[in-house]
Amino acid sequence: MIVKGIRVDNFRNIKHAELEFCEGVNIFYGDNAQGKTNMLEALSVCLGKSFRRAKPGSMVPFEYEGADGEDTRLTLYFETDSAPGKENVVNYKITNGKVSVDINGIALKHAADLYGELKHVVFAPEHLQLVKGAAELRRYYIDSIALMQHKAHKRAAADYIAAMKQLAALNNEIIASPDTIRNTRDMIGIWSDILIRQGINLTYGRLKYYELLRKAADTLYNELTLGKEKLGIIYRSNIFGDIDGELPDFSDKNELYRIYVEKLNKYQVYGQRSEFRVRVGAHRDDLMFAINGINAREFGSQGQVKSISLILKLAEAEIIRNHNMETPVVLLDEVLGELDGARRDYVINRLNNSQVFITSCDYRDFEDSEDLRVWLVKDGEFYSPGGGRISLL
Repeated sequence: MIVKGIRVDNFRNIKHAELEFCEGVNIFYGDNAQGKTNMLEALSVCLGKSFRRAKPGSMVPFEYEGADGEDTRLTLYFETDSAPGKENVVNYKITNGKVSVDINGIALKHAADLYGELKHVVFAPEHLQLVKGAAELRRYYIDSIALMQHKAHKRAAADYIAAMKQLAALNNEIIASPDTIRNTRDMIGIWSDILIRQGINLTYGRLKYYELLRKAADTLYNELTLGKEKLGIIYRSNIFGDIDGELPDFSDKNELYRIYVEKLNKYQVYGQRSEFRVRVGAHRDDLMFAINGINAREFGSQGQVKSISLILKLAEAEIIRNHNMETPVVLLDEVLGELDGARRDYVINRLNNSQVFITSCDYRDFEDSEDLRVWLVKDGEFYSPGGGRISLL
């Protein structure tokens, strides 16, 4: 897909901006805290969700928060690969803390329903923590890939979390009145059944795209290192063990269910006074990355960790391009400055058939690149390099 332009009103520090984009590389550059990342976030909100994982209320400028008539409005104009030349429009509005979204005039029931409709990939500085950061980051990452492809993954995740909360509430009832364990046993069974079935679905959804990710990342990392290093990705299932390449047989749901029940019964005890947590399950899964068979989280160099994080996002773009037959829009927030010249050139060249949006504090990060559209950003205003205000729509 191609984003043709965007109009932004009252979004963070951007009072008003109307920008028209090229189909290649679009650059927002300037000092820190001027609005570069805010514009990139506005794009990501219209494409699906804030890559900052921000709540809508935090996007409204403080002086307009709760004020009647001062809506936050984002309007995104785009074309799809399947219908080039046909303009489509996303309208995203925040009024008194409430969000409304429509595509081509058709309202979405929930703002979250937008995610996955418009294919895109985001690489932000926090993604450099994918290798050595908390396991939660890696689960969120693989879930985001699955959600981009299939909305059923969202339901599985929501039902799984709901089951964990209900089991925690039942445990609190038992603690308050131990005699109630007989009355709650049936409810524990019902919610445990939901937890197990959706835990299996959640794991299956992750593994389906883990396999695509593993293959794409292997090829890309081999290109990046000229064959000198091999990247391995292992899915560490808390229930089914380490998975390296060959996936479990998910056709036998009864056997998967039996394994899950066995693990849950082994580790789960009700009535304990310590803070209740479901001790085993999909919410404890993780990914492990290895370079030439060596655990990168423990022994990887800074350069290797950066390279793995970068390759994961490029692999994500490859999955979308090959699996969905749609070229994703790529958003890169302050990433080029983290890379050496060779890796910076590799990123740009590997994405040369995608529309790319980049924020940067240093003009030298991209001064040798061609076919760019560039904006200098200052105090929420967007200017051409020659100093003229840009207002192209």
